[in-house]
Amino acid sequence: MALLKGEGTHQVLYGSADIFSGLRHNLGYLARPDHAGSFPTVILLHGSGGITSSVKSFARRLARHGLAVVGPDLLRGVSRRLSPPYPATARIVADAANTLQWTASPDTPWVRPGPIGVVALDRAASAALEFVSTDDVAGLALVSPVLERAPATDVAVIGFYGKDDELVGPEDRAAALEALGHGEWVLYGGAGHGLVDESADDYRWDVAEDVADRIVAFFDVILAG
Repeated sequence: MALLKGEGTHQVLYGSADIFSGLRHNLGYLARPDHAGSFPTVILLHGSGGITSSVKSFARRLARHGLAVVGPDLLRGVSRRLSPPYPATARIVADAANTLQWTASPDTPWVRPGPIGVVALDRAASAALEFVSTDDVAGLALVSPVLERAPATDVAVIGFYGKDDELVGPEDRAAALEALGHGEWVLYGGAGHGLVDESADDYRWDVAEDVADRIVAFFDVILAG
């Protein structure tokens, strides 16, 4: 693990993680505050690009403001250079469930007891909505969600879209807002699909910072212990 100083309100430990659940093992990425105690924890489900440098940067940004962030590798170690297909919903749900089990194990004393949150990027949104039906999840943040379907959920939701999103048009966006009407939605003018993707041509630092701030504030309330 490496140590990040000087940004946000917390110094941060971050690096690769071994996620064990029974006999199952998966790789992933972990970023959490670097001091004693337990912290509100979220599972970060990456989009079609895998655990990119931008995903890691976003995890660290959340951790600098007090969240522990665990991101399972949904590609299960397959190199992104091979352009693997994005996993099916059932497999993502299984990996998320295994990660949840790991956060409740003795291996993770830094996880605050109680429900956790989920942050889903891009194509992970549909699987995240399937997964959060468990009582162990208290809230869901959706960033530029690409929704094949939007199953009903009573879990608290906050969602973010760019008004100029080239992958999610106005009709699909309206359908998502209607299906998850109980959620809080933020629409950014002048922003596209890459709200938190530092490699995107339409990336804007101010938008990414606002997304992170709102997610932290959301989970500060939802996961208050």
